[in-house]
Formats: sequence, C-alpha cells, structure tokens
Amino acid sequence: PDLLRYKGVLYMKGSDRQTVFQGVHQMMGADFGRRWQAGERPSSKMVFIGRKLPKEMIVQGLQQCLA
Repeated sequence: PDLLRYKGVLYMKGSDRQTVFQGVHQMMGADFGRRWQAGERPSSKMVFIGRKLPKEMIVQGLQQCLA
C-alpha cells in the first residue's frame, strides 16, 4: 500500500526494443518502446514513488533479476 507509483525503461537481453512499464499501487502495465538507437548503450532505469519503502528488499529483489 505504500508503493504509490512506479515507472521505468528496461533493457531485456536479446531485445532490440526498450520495455516500458508503469504502475499505480498493484496495477501494472508494460509494452515495447522504441528501438535502441545505433551507438546507444542499452540500460535500465526505474523510479519508485512511495512512503517508507524497504530499500534493501527492493534492491535485493532487483539484483536477483540479474542472476
């Protein structure tokens, strides 16, 4: 309930397009975004907006996605 809003652009290995996601509380959606530009280094960027969010738990969960 304290996670109010979240959004971001994700790099998915093997995809030539960005994955764009956004959500409010427990409702989330995702779709393909634009293609990565020539010379552009694909990367991921996420923003979480909320109250008293458990930073360590979020970071740990994201790190598990990299494994």
